[in-house]
Amino acid sequence: MKNLVLVFIAMICVAASAADIDSGRQTRISLTNFEPNIPIVFLEAKEPIVSERKVPCVVKMVLPNGQTGNTSALAGVVRIHGATSTMYPKKSFGVTLNAPVRWLGMRESAHWVLNAAFVDRALMRHKLSYDLFLSLSATNAPRFASASRFVEAKLNGKYHGAYLLMERVDRAMFGLRSYDSNAQHHAVIYKAVDHAAGFDHLGHGGFEQREPDPLTGDYWGPLDRFNRFVSSTDRATFFDTAAGIPARLDLDNAIDFHLLVLLTSNMDGIDKNLLLARDAQLTNAPLPKFFFAPWDYDATFGRNWEASRVGTTAWLSNHLFDRLLSDADYRRKFAARWKQLRQRQFSVTSIHRMIDDNARTLGDAAQRNALRWRTLDGPYPDRLTFDQDIAQMKEWVIDRTKWLDDEIARRAGSG
Repeated sequence: MKNLVLVFIAMICVAASAADIDSGRQTRISLTNFEPNIPIVFLEAKEPIVSERKVPCVVKMVLPNGQTGNTSALAGVVRIHGATSTMYPKKSFGVTLNAPVRWLGMRESAHWVLNAAFVDRALMRHKLSYDLFLSLSATNAPRFASASRFVEAKLNGKYHGAYLLMERVDRAMFGLRSYDSNAQHHAVIYKAVDHAAGFDHLGHGGFEQREPDPLTGDYWGPLDRFNRFVSSTDRATFFDTAAGIPARLDLDNAIDFHLLVLLTSNMDGIDKNLLLARDAQLTNAPLPKFFFAPWDYDATFGRNWEASRVGTTAWLSNHLFDRLLSDADYRRKFAARWKQLRQRQFSVTSIHRMIDDNARTLGDAAQRNALRWRTLDGPYPDRLTFDQDIAQMKEWVIDRTKWLDDEIARRAGSG
């Protein structure tokens, strides 16, 4: 896999023609003199921005069309954000400001991510996926994901492309209780970072600790106990209503999370790019249940991590979800939730409308981004124009949802 990554990265670094912008359109697009249609983030850093450490910066946001909001110049620090994506020419950035700010209607925070979405020619797969999961929230049953807004960025005065400004996933996003060194059970967030995070073995391999802050010390007990339970208990113990998986995991959340992975066909989202969290325990109260949140969804809606095409007939699961789906009652509940969502949030009409809304919001920013980061000669990302990728996404959604309708119904009736 490492060699494959290096091959694709080498392909990225080869210059190529701007085949994704027709000649007439290109003459009307300027990267230096244009009227912005979405907010512009000006990022100034006096040192080279690197991934190994944070460097001082100043950030300012300018809103389009006379809009008002927080446009003050704000001091902070910045670093390159991501893992494999750090080797792409268009970098993502993690920004920490000296003071929290409320930007573009999102929650007040000092921590922000400027996501480059380099492999996503449509620039919207992250946003589309997170917004879909957020839309599944109900009273007393929130679904957590990063709120996000499209922006353009200028780095040290030069146009740097269209970005997705995202909230950082942290304790504040989930509404978890603050760390208390005297408490017996702390709030936790664990991030899956490689394919070992499939809940099929003991220990915490494949995960990173995000909450409590690792600087306070390792806190793997909750995850180790959960993995031990999922990977090694017998069937009766696993499904025991009082002490089994229903008491340890928010099953409604798990169903929604799994359905999002299936809908988007996130090949990494089932055992690598996910977040598992649990709140702290109150005195004389039972332990809260674990729940899932999505992360890293640029490789979705018909595209894989290296931007190759993905078919519409892949079933995605892991050991935990396999065990859950081995129960007939759970399968029926799973299928009923899918059928319900297909009438609303997961309908083709609704998803297509979200795609169109995002495309309208991006407007000419998508063309400027394509001019700044010209599509490369080869499969990365397949020499697509923005409009071609949108069309492929829409067609893929039609085929994917139709296949899932049949496959989920088949699985619900089996066993």
